[in-house]
Amino acid sequence: SEVIEKSAIPLPWLPNVRPVPHYTAPSLERFFGLIKAESPFVMKNVIAHWPALGKWSPEYLVHNFGERLVPIEVGSSYTSDSWTQKLVKLKDFVNEHVTKTSPNKGYLAQYELLNHITNLRRDITPLDYCAVSQGAVITNCWFGPEGTVSPLHHDHYQNLFCQVYGHKRFILFDRDDNLHPHTHRLLENTSQVDVESVSARKAFPGYAGCRAWTVDLSPGDVLYIPLKWWHHVRSLSVSFSVSFWWKKSVISDDLL
Repeated sequence: SEVIEKSAIPLPWLPNVRPVPHYTAPSLERFFGLIKAESPFVMKNVIAHWPALGKWSPEYLVHNFGERLVPIEVGSSYTSDSWTQKLVKLKDFVNEHVTKTSPNKGYLAQYELLNHITNLRRDITPLDYCAVSQGAVITNCWFGPEGTVSPLHHDHYQNLFCQVYGHKRFILFDRDDNLHPHTHRLLENTSQVDVESVSARKAFPGYAGCRAWTVDLSPGDVLYIPLKWWHHVRSLSVSFSVSFWWKKSVISDDLL
């Protein structure tokens, strides 16, 4: 399969850094035990069988689905004043934002693309681990160029984040860390701390007492993000990811 080079951008200064632990194809029982600890971890060799891994290149997507309309975000970050949204053909998004450098970053983010282009569903298999969910599981897709950034934020979901194509860097913090969320209602799940800024520890003195967890994801990696854990995401190459979201887990103690 195609080898996608990842950017060699060094990690910024981060407080009390520790790597996210990795596990190889844990059993369901082991997975249930891991998520009870309510900290992030990466699973290896659980989506290696997905046809999507060797298939979903920008060229493949344009050739097969290029005429389909998709919503994209345009701007350096959703916290930017210049941020906007557009509806474009998939081929135009790829040609203008993914396969060439654009002054305005374009990003297909947090979109249920598999409900829109249903043929793509044949290339993935829902994860058995999602059986832990109580209620619906939301499947979102994330597709964009190198350099897309999701600022430090948290979601009201548990998340199995599956890296299909390219590389992504995650920086995570515990939900209980005080990371100075914005006061505006629309941004209350987003931190004012720019973790990539050298001035972050001076601007927010308590930040130095937090603990950062870091991981660079490669194709085939699956990252578990607990409910409301803070995470900052940077694409280190052209990237396509699929995430499975659910709100509440139901774990029977007799399985553990």
